[in-house]
Amino acid sequence: YRLPAPKTKIRTGVFDPPKAPTAHGGERKFMTRKIMLFLFPAVLFSVFLGIKIASPKTYADLVQEDSVIEYAQALGYFSAAIFAALTAANLFRGNLSGHGLLYGLLSLGLLLVALEEISWGQRLLKITTPDYLIRHNLQNEISLHNLDSVQPLLHYAYILTGAYGAFAWLAVKIFLPKPQTKGWRIINFVVPDWFLSPFFFSVFFIYILLSFVSPSSKGFFQWRDQEPMELLLAMGFLFFTAQNFRKSHKKPEQPA
Repeated sequence: YRLPAPKTKIRTGVFDPPKAPTAHGGERKFMTRKIMLFLFPAVLFSVFLGIKIASPKTYADLVQEDSVIEYAQALGYFSAAIFAALTAANLFRGNLSGHGLLYGLLSLGLLLVALEEISWGQRLLKITTPDYLIRHNLQNEISLHNLDSVQPLLHYAYILTGAYGAFAWLAVKIFLPKPQTKGWRIINFVVPDWFLSPFFFSVFFIYILLSFVSPSSKGFFQWRDQEPMELLLAMGFLFFTAQNFRKSHKKPEQPA
């Protein structure tokens, strides 16, 4: 007769089965990340505002042409273009051709914006500005968005892009029934989630402010103040495409 082993609450370590993470704990951790992303634009805005008040010269250096902020924007858009291209490839493999085509176009658009942000590498490669651009480009550089015929429309493009990214999720929540927003439906790949909306709202806010509310160059907010907000927009596109790249790895049950 063999006596049963005594019960003990002491874990021996190697042979003890690990505790499986609870679904509730995983959801709470995921929600914490969402809230952190939601609050990040306000934190970054506060940092730049503090620098502008405490050290105007440092702030002016940060927001000037070819500053670290402009190169960070270009890096953000370039990274977002890569994620969008990879997402398009996954969607094509999942027989979601419409989704894939849309993300292929988005990738090309983001790449174009990235190149525009660094003037197509003009200053890095020391390329001379062509005569036509000297006459028609407001900054005498190789770029399309600063052409005298394009630049006035650019502000409206930023306002519309910012409004869409900031408020489209709210329209979906109000006007679309839940079954229309589940699974692999196209709406899930073209509308940024609520926790990304502040990244887009920032550029909507600054361009509304500078274009219509306080267009004077003598106020506290100047036109160069759009640079930190445009950085947040680039980050918004980066997080949005990275999120959908992760989503596109899942195998769809049926085309949306």
